[in-house]
Amino acid sequence: MTATSRPATGLPVANPAVAGLRAASILSGFSGQRWRLAFVVFAVMMCVNAFYVVFLGSNNEVGNTKTLMPSNRNNLLYVGLWLTLYALSVCVTLRDVLRNGIDLCLIAVLPLAGYILLSTCWATDSWASLVPAGMLVLNIAIAAALASIVHPAVFLSLFAWTNVFLVASSLVMVVVMPDAVRTDITRPGLLMSGELFGAYGSKTLHGMSAASAMLILLFLPGASPRGLRVPALGILALGLILANSASSVSAIAVAGVTLLAARLLPGCGRVIFATVTGFAILLSLILPFIGVGDIAVALGRSPDFTGRSKFWPYALEVFRDRPLFGHGYLSFFNTDPFSKAWTVWEREMYFFTPDFYNTFLDTLVGLGLVGGAFYLVLLFSSSCIFAHPSLERSTAFLLSALLITFILNSATNYIFLAHNRMSTIFQFYCLFVLCRRYKPRRPQPALA
Repeated sequence: MTATSRPATGLPVANPAVAGLRAASILSGFSGQRWRLAFVVFAVMMCVNAFYVVFLGSNNEVGNTKTLMPSNRNNLLYVGLWLTLYALSVCVTLRDVLRNGIDLCLIAVLPLAGYILLSTCWATDSWASLVPAGMLVLNIAIAAALASIVHPAVFLSLFAWTNVFLVASSLVMVVVMPDAVRTDITRPGLLMSGELFGAYGSKTLHGMSAASAMLILLFLPGASPRGLRVPALGILALGLILANSASSVSAIAVAGVTLLAARLLPGCGRVIFATVTGFAILLSLILPFIGVGDIAVALGRSPDFTGRSKFWPYALEVFRDRPLFGHGYLSFFNTDPFSKAWTVWEREMYFFTPDFYNTFLDTLVGLGLVGGAFYLVLLFSSSCIFAHPSLERSTAFLLSALLITFILNSATNYIFLAHNRMSTIFQFYCLFVLCRRYKPRRPQPALA
């Protein structure tokens, strides 16, 4: 949280009325701080789709890869929680604008938001496309609110410990209700059959969240209350293993080595992060266009990257149908009987893919070359977070490392510009943090 200046007091105040006002001010500030922290925790839990299965109800088919993921769209409580988060985020963002003026990055993302909404006009089902497009625009408000309400170091600490709680909950859930919180038991797993997604919406999100929290606890000074760091890291490591997400493991390895190299060579930190970030971006963009067999085998996966390389050529065919403006935001894969996605699904008998498993490809299919250009500008801009002019380098580098993990995951998953995803919100969050100045903080436990 940004520090606030306090006036010098001189001699102790003897006036009871003045003392009462001061006490009320302190209590008000404490209450406001607690509200800010509660908002961050609430936002993180919603954005990682916390306890998705609990809202959905026990369902043995939830993790079955032969079906599309069941939706909580008709769950009034779940929808109500998202609407509450949207409303709070808009209020926080508007309050910040009224107090400090509108920041340039918020203005800069308006053309992208407008284009995403406009793309629903040429979608196959405009209403079905407009709803998620509207949610994506509101996700931008969530990111802006998070950037304004607490210092990034506080956000990182809260993000880490919220995920420690969720991963621990996943480990309990896999004992209590194993069939509802893991993928099909025929899929290869580590230490058990199937892959754990537990308290998250997917096993990839579970793996990324656990990996990100591990990086924070390892590299952010003061992020861990005394005595809890080692047990928390053990919980996160076990969750990461059970998720069996090769992309998350490889991403945390790259990000961890990058952070370690920057710590050992402090004078070269920004150069190191610029190089690794550039490599991650390049890989995420070109992976579908190059041979991936050797890379997949090196990561312990099948030569076709668990079926991804079969679908990537289909994406290029679909893109060539509407290259300039695309098919409309999230329009191609709607489940209407007349959806063009059936031409893709009919080629694979057992797997109804909900997207093309590469963020750049999915952006080109949905938003065309125009949307692809917007995405590249957003990607390169937010990736400059490592060069933040006022943040402590440990915080700026850690934000960059987490973004690197998401960028690497975007090579084999659709995670950016997908509505209500932590990865999408984090990318916009990095952009908004880059546009703000923060007062220095002394390293201290954020949850003390």
